[in-house]
Amino acid sequence: MSKQMDQVYKMLPLDKIMDPERPLRSDLSPDSVEDLVASIKKIGVIEPLIVKRVGDDFEIIAGHRRLLASDIAGLTMAPCIIVDVDDLKAEVMKLHENLARAEISAIDWANHLDHLKQQLNISNAKLAELLGMSEAWVEQHLAILDYPAYLQEALTSGKLSFSSARQLAAIKDDRKRQHYIEYAVKGGVTPALAANWRREANAVAPAASPDTSSHLTSQTPEATPPTDPSCPVCGDPVPISDSVTLTVHHWCRPSPVDSN
Repeated sequence: MSKQMDQVYKMLPLDKIMDPERPLRSDLSPDSVEDLVASIKKIGVIEPLIVKRVGDDFEIIAGHRRLLASDIAGLTMAPCIIVDVDDLKAEVMKLHENLARAEISAIDWANHLDHLKQQLNISNAKLAELLGMSEAWVEQHLAILDYPAYLQEALTSGKLSFSSARQLAAIKDDRKRQHYIEYAVKGGVTPALAANWRREANAVAPAASPDTSSHLTSQTPEATPPTDPSCPVCGDPVPISDSVTLTVHHWCRPSPVDSN
């Protein structure tokens, strides 16, 4: 039977609590905790911070947002649970505490998972086991680090969801991928639509019939990005700057206007 983790509940001075050595969040700022500050001013800190002892001070394991918000709210003390854990256990606790929090960006997860994997020199399978997640989940997040810069930027800025980014990242041709991502950022895209775009972009065109005409050369023409889609109402091409993604039932979709 595993040994129960030692822990002590105690009110601690905020000036004795240090920020985590490696924060999980990359976007933590006073503006990002405004709502939490207002709540703390009204009813205090409901959920204790989890900390570990470091010399005469304490390092935050879970509750970094609550620590910042408590300081901004003017508190001098905060409720804490002091745990006696090693660095590995502390990192695992940090990740578990944040797994269900949607505000942690996918790219922050990717960077932290990669750091933990390298620090511990463990496989994706072992990392998944520590977190209680699937190996596929770990691999999908680590794959973000290999995304092209423009796709990482769309993901980091929140203009593209992780589910949609995964689909668009699988487009093989880089120029086509950039083209579709521009549309997604401008007009929005659902994961289902992104999957359709991925299938469309990766579809293999039928092989051309052999032609020995003298005007043809053996050079392969340069790949071009997909053309602008047509508006389903007027039938004219829609440039990226004027496009909007609309999700409707197929039976509600208007038919393109016939050209006369």
